[in-house]
Amino acid sequence: MIQGFQRESRGTRLARRRRATSSQWRAYRLMVAGEVGFLIFTGVCIALHPGFVLKANEGGLSDYGVHLKTTIPYTLSLALLSLCDLRAAFLYSGRDRRTRRLRNLLFAFSGVIGLVLLSTYVYTLNSVLKEIHYGLGTLLVVVVTVGSIWMYRLWPPTAALRLFLVVQLVGDALNLATSVGALHVLCLAELMSNIGFALILIRTGRNVALEDGQSAQVTDVVQEVDT
Repeated sequence: MIQGFQRESRGTRLARRRRATSSQWRAYRLMVAGEVGFLIFTGVCIALHPGFVLKANEGGLSDYGVHLKTTIPYTLSLALLSLCDLRAAFLYSGRDRRTRRLRNLLFAFSGVIGLVLLSTYVYTLNSVLKEIHYGLGTLLVVVVTVGSIWMYRLWPPTAALRLFLVVQLVGDALNLATSVGALHVLCLAELMSNIGFALILIRTGRNVALEDGQSAQVTDVVQEVDT
């Protein structure tokens, strides 16, 4: 009877580990889906009206949110990105420090993206709302920069990871240069920053799922030997 209870307890623990691993792969797929959706609908915006951002004095992606022709794809691009990452954050239920930090990063990123989206519709009404919108853009740069550097240090960096970080940091630098008037490449800066951060985030989600899956398999083998 005691042995049966022990087997049941082990089985319960293994089931929980498998559910956690499955949740991590779902979170990974959500992060991929959010970024793919963002790029697709942003591409639709640019295709519908390239002149909003592809010009000498390059505007930002927010220009697409205040014009009727591109409001819907612009909304879908940011809404999908925010909602997918928010859902992924809820799937990371572990209590270890890495999982908590990844969950908090996803909450912060999805929250700021959502606020940027909402502020887009009203930022042209007056100077106060415009400053709020620009302030949220600056906060987004801070979130992705801090998050990217933290994720970069989780595992030994590969050449691809170094490239992702460089793309993201160059995008941030271009954002800063544009904000002070030195350059006018806001659309390019926003896309580089987003893509660099997204690639690092997706890589992190994949590595977390792979590591925890391998750990669960090793635990299964050890417990089967003990039994």
